[in-house]
Amino acid sequence: MTSDENALRAALTAATNGLDPDGDVLRRARDGGRRRLRRHRVQVGAASVLTAAAVAGGVLPLLGGTGSQTTTPQPATMAPSDLPTGVGGDCEDLPGYGYRITPAELPDEVRLLWPDDGRLDVREAWPRMETGPCGGDGEVSLADVDADGVIVRLAVVSGPEPADVVPAGTAPGTLVPGPEDGEAGRRDLAWLLPDGRQLRIDADGFTPAELADLAATATVEDGVVDLSDWQAAMGIEHVGERGQARSTLYDWTVSGPQGSLTVQTAAGGIYGWGLVGDRLVDVAGRPALLRREGALVWVPAPGVIATLTLAEGLDPLEIAATVGPVPADDQRVVDAAAAVPEAEPSETPTATR
Repeated sequence: MTSDENALRAALTAATNGLDPDGDVLRRARDGGRRRLRRHRVQVGAASVLTAAAVAGGVLPLLGGTGSQTTTPQPATMAPSDLPTGVGGDCEDLPGYGYRITPAELPDEVRLLWPDDGRLDVREAWPRMETGPCGGDGEVSLADVDADGVIVRLAVVSGPEPADVVPAGTAPGTLVPGPEDGEAGRRDLAWLLPDGRQLRIDADGFTPAELADLAATATVEDGVVDLSDWQAAMGIEHVGERGQARSTLYDWTVSGPQGSLTVQTAAGGIYGWGLVGDRLVDVAGRPALLRREGALVWVPAPGVIATLTLAEGLDPLEIAATVGPVPADDQRVVDAAAAVPEAEPSETPTATR
């Protein structure tokens, strides 16, 4: 483990001490975050473990990549001036790196915080920027919700993309297990379209026959996946919003002894960040996911996902309703960003799925 990993793991442990002694929050945070981001980007190198604090907020550090490859990490320092900034910039393939930036370099819609009313302290803050290949607009998330608002089935379909999971010679529509298939309640599957490209699905709660029907009925037109026939047959009403492809993503995590808030630029809405058993609720008139352990996921602005994890006794819905943009020179932000140790250049990692 590199020195920056050790430093940030220690910081994360201190920041989240007492939130989840059994580790269930971190386990479900990892699983839910992976559903949205595991295939979104190339590996950004060991420097990206600075985003490990995002796990406490319910999202996985930005990752991805296909197969095994070696990348040269960028030291977690200031981002080069020639890299794109801003949430809505044009999409282009960029090297897969992670950078530590200043709070002022975050888009305003990402630099969010709870009010300074004494209920929640801020000890540390991690402003981050990640770069990599374009991605994010080729995913469709669907959630089947029961009468009590609980997710009972969930699926994220991604692609189309070049085939890298389905073996050559496999007939179109044949389901093939992906590298993450086999976990309890989850299926990671891929299949070929007639044109030789690949679709993938990360699904919970569906039978093999239902997923086979999806592979047989899913179509692609002008690069957009159409699941409407299967969605109607399954009686699924909740569908995530498609978002703009990006080559630059931003990440902002603030934490203290009472909890943590993570905000990221991401496409697709909330459903792909959830797991079966999470509950659909409302935050400021918009749908949100209340996870079984109490973490809350919502969309504070288009193209932005926020996750709030709090200690027992604090209401995430109440706190989330107060979260909003905060100036970069807010003294809490200045002090918290300064409290995070500077990372040293990391070893060259080997990226694996």
